[in-house]
Parts: sequence; structure tokens; C-alpha cells
Amino acid sequence: MKNRLKELRESLELTQEQLGELVGVSRQAINAIETEKFEPSIWLAYDISKIFHCSIEEVFNFEESKRKSRAQQSRGGI
Repeated sequence: MKNRLKELRESLELTQEQLGELVGVSRQAINAIETEKFEPSIWLAYDISKIFHCSIEEVFNFEESKRKSRAQQSRGGI
């Protein structure tokens, strides 16, 4: 899923490691989210959005993803 995580993180001058510590995940997890290789759980997305005082929708854009959602995958790509 598309996101503004790197932009927002850099605006607060946080490293990936620092952001990971704030939300309880590794630096590698933050990197994977930023590079769209991993989609966070709703709870992690919520925790990340609270760090930036934003709504989840301001950090993550669910509509522009090239990846199929899990629901689409289970329905055979409908």
C-alpha cells in the first residue's frame, strides 16, 4: 500500500530505528513498510499515525496499491 511514512518520519527527523522503537517494531519492519514490501496491521498503522498526529488515511493510501488485498487474493483476484 502506498504511504507517506518516509516523508513524515523525516519531517520529525526520526530514523527508521527511532520510529520502530516508538511503535515496537524493528528498523527492518519500518523499512519494509516505507518501501511497500510489507503492509502493517491495522494496529501498527494506528500506532504509526498517532506518532505523526495524523489519521491512518493521512499516512497510508489504501486505494493506490498495485498489490492485491488479502480479500482479493482469497477471491481469486476478482
